[in-house]
Amino acid sequence: MHYWNLYFLLKTGLFYRGYTGFDWVLNLALGTALAWPMPQGRWRRLRSVLAWPAALALLYSDSYLPPPGRVLSQAKALLGFSADYWLELLQRVFSPTLAMGLVVIIGSYSLLARRIRFATLALAGILSVPMVQFLQTDAADPHTSVAGLGDANASAATQQPGTPDELVRAFYAEQSQRRIQFSASTTPPPFDIILLHVCSLSWDDMEFVGMRDHPLLQRFDVVFTDFNSAASYSGPASLRVLHGTCGQQRHQQIYEGEDPACYVFPSLEKIGYQTGALLNHDGVYENFATMLEQKGGLQGKLLPNQSAPVHMQNFDGSPIYNDYALLSQWWKKHTAQGRSPTALYYNTVSLHDGNRVPGITSRSSLDTYKPRLVQLLADFDRFINDLEKSKRPVALILVPEHGAALRGDKMQISGMREIPSPRITVVPTAVKLIGLPLPAAPVGTPANNTPTAPLVVNQPMSYLDLFALLNDWFTDNPFAPQPLQTLAERIAKLPGTRFISENADVVTLRNDAGQYFLKSGNDPWIKYAP
Repeated sequence: MHYWNLYFLLKTGLFYRGYTGFDWVLNLALGTALAWPMPQGRWRRLRSVLAWPAALALLYSDSYLPPPGRVLSQAKALLGFSADYWLELLQRVFSPTLAMGLVVIIGSYSLLARRIRFATLALAGILSVPMVQFLQTDAADPHTSVAGLGDANASAATQQPGTPDELVRAFYAEQSQRRIQFSASTTPPPFDIILLHVCSLSWDDMEFVGMRDHPLLQRFDVVFTDFNSAASYSGPASLRVLHGTCGQQRHQQIYEGEDPACYVFPSLEKIGYQTGALLNHDGVYENFATMLEQKGGLQGKLLPNQSAPVHMQNFDGSPIYNDYALLSQWWKKHTAQGRSPTALYYNTVSLHDGNRVPGITSRSSLDTYKPRLVQLLADFDRFINDLEKSKRPVALILVPEHGAALRGDKMQISGMREIPSPRITVVPTAVKLIGLPLPAAPVGTPANNTPTAPLVVNQPMSYLDLFALLNDWFTDNPFAPQPLQTLAERIAKLPGTRFISENADVVTLRNDAGQYFLKSGNDPWIKYAP
């Protein structure tokens, strides 16, 4: 076998380091086929030829990369990447450090192969995998450790069967019964609504670039630290927020025939809102704009955006328009027309992986992420100033689609989002009520205009909770001189949503102890350490 021994030793090492899976039966079968004595001749040459594709296929199968069917289904989207972005992704996978390490390993193996029986070590490595798995069965078996997903509704969860599949089924059965019907106490509604939907921003991303405590978040009234966007790609994340008046659904269901009551913006129209949608990109990639119209309840609602200046290029080479310019232009037009209350869906991709920023020499979108985030938050800050100056009551909602996966982990490289891990789907969500009357100061004391710190919500939440809060404001106007409830009382009533995130092929869940488990396709559940 010679160098095939190194193949199996490296794979075994990667498995024990948590970087890959390991099907020991198939690996043992391949190793046996390669080691089986065979005389020189045509059959031995044929074995050598067939060994390479078999080994590569097994390496891919054991990896945490998406299954081939998933890759083929995304072929059209992948072909939309620019050449610069492809080069950047290749550099993340094949770094000079990795290449140098492989050279050192191969060189060392060549020197030691004459003195050490690596075939014996390779066989021992393969057989060690089932032995270790057998010894760790009780400790690692998710059937015995995930019962009672106590992130939310713990009392209900503990009454359910404890296997991961049963818990996921129970979760979606419960979510299917949850829905909100907007009802306003006054007509027209008493405030505008602006939903800022940000691509590629998670709490972990902000922490990674040292901006978790950015001052902008201190300007909001409520900050959710454990808000689950439930998806790691823009399409499903956008549909989830636009279907947010119903409970969380399975990935495939959000693309199917949706109950009209689940559409947020058509529901807002029923209580007197005019609605619109604004993108800072062309919405062509993967037919994003068409999807918003046909499956998101925004048919005919997309507003023109070409009047704003272009401030960077998207990963597919298309223009990305300046966020502040777009928002301020829309707001000036809205206020000048004196229109009835409006609900706006705003989507920005200024933070997307692969974007190119003029004037920045680095070709790495990872290097430009922080300056792009600084600019985006500054744009939002300026826009909030404009809203406050207008004196109009506004409910401003910041809710990212998903994170950028800047940090990466053992299962996926930086920028890869196939696994909807908490580092990607736990996003900085915040709400601000603009135009609230200041409380009257006691007689003889100066007015206190110092902004108060936001109410921080650490409980697991998701979209239904967010729109439950919004509906509470419809029925009990927070802009009224004497609202019936305080903000803290409203937050305390929110039902909460346990953490389950899902893509087309991967599901992740969190248990009472804060441990994560994932399931890819038909594979068994495994523990996941993000």
